[in-house]
Order: sequence, then structure tokens, then C-alpha cells
Amino acid sequence: MAATSYSERRRIGAAAALLGAGVLILAVGYPLLLPVVERALGTRGLALALLVVLLAALPWRVPGRGVATGGVALLVSAAAISGNEHFLRVVPAWVYAGLAGVFAASLRGPDSIIERAARWLVPQAPAFIHDYCRVVTALWAVFFAGSAIAIAWLAVAATPEIWRAFTSRWLWLAMGVLSVLEFFVRKTWFRYYPHHGPFDRVWSRLFPAERTARGRASMRALAEHYGEHAGTGAPPPSIPPEG
Repeated sequence: MAATSYSERRRIGAAAALLGAGVLILAVGYPLLLPVVERALGTRGLALALLVVLLAALPWRVPGRGVATGGVALLVSAAAISGNEHFLRVVPAWVYAGLAGVFAASLRGPDSIIERAARWLVPQAPAFIHDYCRVVTALWAVFFAGSAIAIAWLAVAATPEIWRAFTSRWLWLAMGVLSVLEFFVRKTWFRYYPHHGPFDRVWSRLFPAERTARGRASMRALAEHYGEHAGTGAPPPSIPPEG
């Protein structure tokens, strides 16, 4: 595979940042702003305003835009026709279902979306991260799918207050907890300590890299990286012998 150029990496990173910001605004801001704007415009007025926003977003070239925009358009159109606010509350569920689809679809290719993100952030990431990244990608796909189901169910069966609390607070707290747990699992699994900060120093004492095969592979990958970037002032780690 040809190496991605710096300009291409910047372009991909900017597109991903814009897409992530849009999802963040919709997923976090939408549940909080929905009752305020709905009181001002009414259900039908808000639905029509959202349709205008969707039309304005059509020129943007975003992968999967047709499915995402079409699904949201159907929901807000149903709200505009019926005046039923439940359709508007299902919109975030569609967003999370779309995320689950993106993560799951990436598993059909050679590189999962988590691996692509890891290699964008750390181009020298070793090949042995492949299987782990696929597992984490599948985990997030399941999480997002479950979140979509929960939001859709709460949109219909629960009070607006419970739906809003789950969508804007509880769900993001669960995502934060899952991210933190995955970070500690990843550090312990690979025992990859590229930094010299307090955390890596403490964790490397608790879980020495040289004690496991994966840890020793991580040390070799770091040594190769430092060898390619000699003169940076960061000493390569000492590598224990094989066996």
C-alpha cells in the first residue's frame, strides 16, 4: 500500500474533524436544544426548518450522505406532516445507527476504521495492531447499534425528560467510561510505552513490556522507529533477547 502523503493526511483529517464535529453537535446539542426550539417554532415549524438545513447540506460530499440524509429527511417530513414530536426524537437514533453501519462496514475491508484512524495518528504503528483494531471496531459498532435502539425506544416509550437525559448525558458518560476502559486494556495488552511521561513510567513498572511476547514486539517496534528517527533525543528502549 502506498504511503499516504502529508497533504492527503491533512485533507482526510480535516474531513474527519468536520464530520466528527457535525455528529457531536447533532448528538449532544440536538437533545438539549430540541425542546427550546420546538416551543418557539412548534413541531411542524421545527421539522420544516430541519428540512431546509438538510437541503442546504446537499452540496457537501460526505460518504454515505445519501442514506444518512434520506433517513433524517423521512423522519422530519413525518414530523412536519403529522405534528408528532416523537419523529423528531428518533433523529439521534438514526445518527447512531449510521455510525454503527460505518464501523461495521469497515470490517468488510482490509483495514477497520479504528486501524485507519490509528495509522493516521501514528503512521509507524506496527502491523500487529490489526486484529485488536478489528475487535475494538466491532465493539463500537455494537455499542452504537445498541445506543440507536435505546434512543428510539425511549423516544416512543419514555418521557421527554428521560429521553433527553439519556441522549445528552448518560449515553456520553457510557462512551467516556468505555473509552477509558479500552485505553487501559490497550496499554496492558500491547505494553506499548512510546512516551516518557508519568503514566507510561508507572504502567511500565506494573506491566513490564519484556514479560510478554506482545510487549517485546512493541519494544522492537519502538526501537525500529527510534532507529529511523535517530537524533531526536529520545533513547530507544533496551530489547530483551528472544525466548
